[in-house]
Amino acid sequence: MNNKVKKMCVLSMLLCILIILAQIKIDIGYVPITLQTFGVYIIALLLQPKYSFFITFLYIFMGAIGLPVFSGMTGGLGALLSYNGGYIFSFPIMAYAISLLGYEKSVVQKMLSCITGTIICYTIGTAWFMYVMKMDLMSSLMMCVIPFLLIDTIKMIISVLLTQKIKLPV
Repeated sequence: MNNKVKKMCVLSMLLCILIILAQIKIDIGYVPITLQTFGVYIIALLLQPKYSFFITFLYIFMGAIGLPVFSGMTGGLGALLSYNGGYIFSFPIMAYAISLLGYEKSVVQKMLSCITGTIICYTIGTAWFMYVMKMDLMSSLMMCVIPFLLIDTIKMIISVLLTQKIKLPV
């Protein structure tokens, strides 16, 4: 099989995985627990920075034009401009940072890159949440960060261990 075709197939598969993982959702308040960030971790740890940025950007573009790819089978600009939109907008930056720091690195470096990417996601997403909801920092952190620390740590650990075993032809 042609190398370009292999690359397109792998990138498409990872995009599909992100879309599927986005649909796994538990509502716990304003910001639900989803597996979107788990998908971003996997993509970023398996791909070079430019590809991980591209896939997550394409995910946002697909949702922006109305395809139901975001959590809860939503899409459109309304979903992106809602109080949760900042987290989605952070995905390309998050993926690029994780990939830049963790692609083809040791387990410890991969974990540290995921932590860095999560901080980027929390920062952009929570800032957007504060802006849209007109809330103060402490209230926003209590709603958007604190409840997710444990589950995101578990997602990071699983994604690092999983990607240690996967080698893609990209």
